[in-house]
Amino acid sequence: METATTKRLTPQSTGSSQHSYISSQPGGTSKRWDKEELRKYGAIGITEPLEPNLQGKVHHVFANWISADPKLHKELQQPLLLASRMLVAAGLPWISDFLAHDVFAEDYTGQKPSCRCSFTHSAASPRCDGEVVPQSIVRHHRAKWASEEVKGEWISAAEKQMTGKMARSLTWQLDEDMFSEKGRVGYTCRHPRDGLPLDEIDEYETIQEWDKKSKDGWRNQTILVTAEFPKRLAELRLQGKEDSEDYLLTSFMAAITLLHELGHAVYWKDSRALTRDLHEPYYGADLQMELGDSFIASIFGGWVPVPIKDFSRLRNKLDFSEGVAWRQMLTWDLHRLRPKHRVHYSIPVDYIGRLFTDKCWLEAQSDTLGSLIQPRTLELAVKDLSISEQVVASGHHATAAISDFHCSGQGWIWNRLLGARFRIPQYDGCLCPDLDLPIATDDVIEEARPLSPLQPSPIITPAKTTETSHIGTATTTQDEMIEPGSPFPESPRIEMFPKPPRRKPNVNIDFRMSIRNKKKPVHKPGPPEEGKYTKQIKEKSEASKKKATPSFIRLAKDERTPLSPDRSEISLDE
Repeated sequence: METATTKRLTPQSTGSSQHSYISSQPGGTSKRWDKEELRKYGAIGITEPLEPNLQGKVHHVFANWISADPKLHKELQQPLLLASRMLVAAGLPWISDFLAHDVFAEDYTGQKPSCRCSFTHSAASPRCDGEVVPQSIVRHHRAKWASEEVKGEWISAAEKQMTGKMARSLTWQLDEDMFSEKGRVGYTCRHPRDGLPLDEIDEYETIQEWDKKSKDGWRNQTILVTAEFPKRLAELRLQGKEDSEDYLLTSFMAAITLLHELGHAVYWKDSRALTRDLHEPYYGADLQMELGDSFIASIFGGWVPVPIKDFSRLRNKLDFSEGVAWRQMLTWDLHRLRPKHRVHYSIPVDYIGRLFTDKCWLEAQSDTLGSLIQPRTLELAVKDLSISEQVVASGHHATAAISDFHCSGQGWIWNRLLGARFRIPQYDGCLCPDLDLPIATDDVIEEARPLSPLQPSPIITPAKTTETSHIGTATTTQDEMIEPGSPFPESPRIEMFPKPPRRKPNVNIDFRMSIRNKKKPVHKPGPPEEGKYTKQIKEKSEASKKKATPSFIRLAKDERTPLSPDRSEISLDE
């Protein structure tokens, strides 16, 4: 018998309309899309002509297409140009964390697991087949110790790899069956397709065989893109709707698919990435194991474009007539909870139209992230797990909160892709929609940090001093103060590393022998009234007062040459 608080939920549950329980926890309640709201804020129903007109060359990494109908490939010209623009303008820092650093090195800091609240996520979990795959990708491009010049070198190295080795190892192919059979719009195959059917690609043994043929460890990958994209664009062009919002939204999501798959390919390019379950590492502070979404979120400031209509369940036609929206990417930088309902904000068609306009790119120039690519109207909402009141008040976006869980037949489980895990295991299994979730504490995740390069050996140089207006003081070039009246104004010091704490000089060493050789004082017999025991007590107390403080004794096993001796341990005679 069901009570008011235990009504059975359905995957289409919308909160209070299905059950009386309403959670005050962020992300605890859902909200469906409102078509009138979508029209009001320009996500659908736009009648102004918005024909894409990007010009230029397609990036080398997107240039190698095989077995493609020339007419269909021509329809992808605008999506390819937009993907190329966004890659160069905003994608290379993320790419450099894979191509400018060896993420499979033994001393790579991302080799250690970052979650410390589960055995399966801890360092104790065994690896199979001599795997050297990283647990997470370190965000070197955000290292505080790296100068702009160093970061520029990393980006230049990544760009060189993208136009050279990476571009030669990637082939792109339009697939006729992937969308209707699997509901996918893109897929990164970790070996050449070589005519294999969809059900036989990416088998562990198949990848191994192709890896053996690789001479330098770089894989030749085939990235599959559904042929429904160019077919839909060609259909709209024949109908005279190449300047319609449907054509624009389809072109935009095709460009997003190209970039998404490239985010997977930059990791799987290396044959050392092979594992039995083909899992990927987490990137930086991301809480989701999905490198494609991570790459897209890095471009758009923490947001991932998704279709409002769930066309994976309607595999007969690719249709974006209901609009597209921003979905929030969860990150440990900002979030300590996985919301049961994920926040979505509609994407205005006008915003997408500007991305496909050459004039807007020229006007933005170097500030493409600030004025063109990243949605500035959502800057205040990136931390919120529930719908932001400030965004609602600004009047730029329609809003929705979509369930991030579903019914499996045996209970409610979180949504996730096959093989992908959520970083905090407590939010990666079953859940009860009617109970609030625990909030993770700050010590649950410890993100791997980039290590600064090794410094040169310490060079001993005289400390330069500069006179000041204060009498008897001097200031070194590194703002280190020297005591007034110091007998060593030009004393040597170590430039590169901090000094260890100095020990106090052992003043007892010079007097030890004199104390030992000193004759004991002759005690005259005391007054007759003192007893024998009183006399002994007085002698012991006087001896304890005169006894020297024991000197520092170094054990034999501790004898070693100090790394950086200081002045208190060096004799002046030396």
